[in-house]
Amino acid sequence: MKLSTKEQERVLLFGVAEISRRRWKRGVKLNYIEASSIIMDELLERGRAGTNNIGELIEIGSQIITAEDVMEGTGALMPCIMFEVQFPDGNKLVTVHDPIRLETRDEAIPVSELLSMNY
Repeated sequence: MKLSTKEQERVLLFGVAEISRRRWKRGVKLNYIEASSIIMDELLERGRAGTNNIGELIEIGSQIITAEDVMEGTGALMPCIMFEVQFPDGNKLVTVHDPIRLETRDEAIPVSELLSMNY
C-alpha cells in the first residue's frame, strides 16, 4: 500500500488522537498536541461523513475540549486551529478560533456524542 503525503499525515494525526483519547478517558490533563489532535480528528471525521457543514464544524470545534480537560496554559497556546477537511464535495479550509473557550465539561458536547470517541 502506498499512501500519499496527505494520507500519511491523516494516519499520523489519527494515531496521536487515539493515544490522546485514551489519556483523556483516564482523566489525564491534555497538552496542546493532544487537545488539538482530538479536535481535528473529530472534525475530520464529521466532515468526511458529510454530517455537518463547514459552519457547524467551526462551532463544534470549540465545544469538544474544555479548560477543565487540559493542562494549565494550554488554551492560550491555541488562538486558532486551521486545517483542511475533506467533505463529500471536496476539501475546505476550517478555522476554529479559540477552540478551548469553555471552562467545564458541562458546557461541552457530551463525550457520548463525539464520533471519534464512540466506535
